[in-house]
Amino acid sequence: MNKAFVKSSILSISLLTVMASAAISPALAKIHQAFAGTDPTMIKLVLTIPSLAIIPFSLLAGWLAVRMKKKNVLLLGLVIYFLGGVGGGFARSIEQLLVIRALFGIGAGLIIPLSTSLIADFFEGEERAKMMGYSGSVSHFGGVIFLLLSGWLACMSWRYAFSVYALALLIIIMVLLWLPEPQVKRPAGPAKSVLPAGIYICAVLGALVMVAFYAAPTNLAMFIENERKMYTAQAPMFENKEELAMYLEKGEISDGVRRSFAGNGITLSDKAVFKLEEQGKAWSIADRSKKYIVKKEQGGLVIYTEKIGRPGIAGYLLSTMTLVGVGSGIILALLMRLFGPYCATTGIASMAIGYGVLGTTSSLGGVLIGVLCIGFSSGVLMPLLLIEVSRLAPGPARAFAMAVVSVGIYLGQFLSPIILKAAGGIYKQDVFRSQFLFLAGSLALAAIIALAVAIKNKGKGQAAPAVSFHH
Repeated sequence: MNKAFVKSSILSISLLTVMASAAISPALAKIHQAFAGTDPTMIKLVLTIPSLAIIPFSLLAGWLAVRMKKKNVLLLGLVIYFLGGVGGGFARSIEQLLVIRALFGIGAGLIIPLSTSLIADFFEGEERAKMMGYSGSVSHFGGVIFLLLSGWLACMSWRYAFSVYALALLIIIMVLLWLPEPQVKRPAGPAKSVLPAGIYICAVLGALVMVAFYAAPTNLAMFIENERKMYTAQAPMFENKEELAMYLEKGEISDGVRRSFAGNGITLSDKAVFKLEEQGKAWSIADRSKKYIVKKEQGGLVIYTEKIGRPGIAGYLLSTMTLVGVGSGIILALLMRLFGPYCATTGIASMAIGYGVLGTTSSLGGVLIGVLCIGFSSGVLMPLLLIEVSRLAPGPARAFAMAVVSVGIYLGQFLSPIILKAAGGIYKQDVFRSQFLFLAGSLALAAIIALAVAIKNKGKGQAAPAVSFHH
């Protein structure tokens, strides 16, 4: 057995796990355009429905692994992963796409538990610890690469974005050639122990954290490409076509336009520039760092804000968010020493700030600040949650406890767009900002609760739990 080849094949599996479902998130806006008229919540299910399939099949993978060869279970998962991943690009309807994405989730569910258990099978002691660390780094690196590639491919066609999953074909070959069947001693009978109630609380908290966190990958591409409707002009902005042509030629703003904007709470400066975008259909008003689009729709004029960016930008922003999460996770021990019992509160507050910024910004710079805050919090909150699980769970039941919490995490991913759909009615002109601002307010309240719990525990002279109330 060549250990270098074994290590390479095992670590290659980790490339496929983190952000597997969210890898094609930069293509969501294009998918929405391709299936015009589809409810945005159904479009978001393209990302989240694999999480629903992952839940039972990750548990099934553990059951199968003790009854048949692990390598065969892994290869089955990789083949399904490949077919369900690449197959999304061939869907002819949104219903077909969702079925294919569910198939992809089945494959991912079979792979995810084995990506770490194989390390424990082949390595021991310090080498096992190193491989676990390498696996985490490789998996996050895979998430970054997937997001960057899919964002670039989505600029050409949303169908091309699904080709990032073709990487599974190379990994199938590596597993076939380099990975032997692990020799594992099976226990005589399963160890049984009752999980403490805190584990189920952690599962609920994990679900809530994911409901909040997953709002970023499921919304960002469509949010960036969304033209935000400001208002519909109730009175003419120009007396006639000749006046419109005159102001277009000068590039100046008429008094009628200024009155219309001012009547809807928008003050245009003296430096605002008026220009033609599409003959007889659309005009633009550039004012300092903002740009407004005036469109002729059904005989009236409707004013929008300009799109923030292209779908490829979403890939770069989400990959940056993932990298920041990696960084905050790496320095978690330092953060825990720095913030002590208030570490969880800090993570929740960071996510609240991130969504607050997303809910109010109109620039790519603001979006970047928002995703940086969200990425930082994800690298803090999820490890703290798992640390708390390992502290609460008795040794023999620790693996099952992790599985229970994983179910909560993936369930939260699936439910995120469904739960947040209700928040879309808060600010009807922009459902994305509605959801972001709703999360910002909810997380701010959660941070206050977490702070109160930490202060109460500290006042009693107790060590505050690693995870208080995350949401």
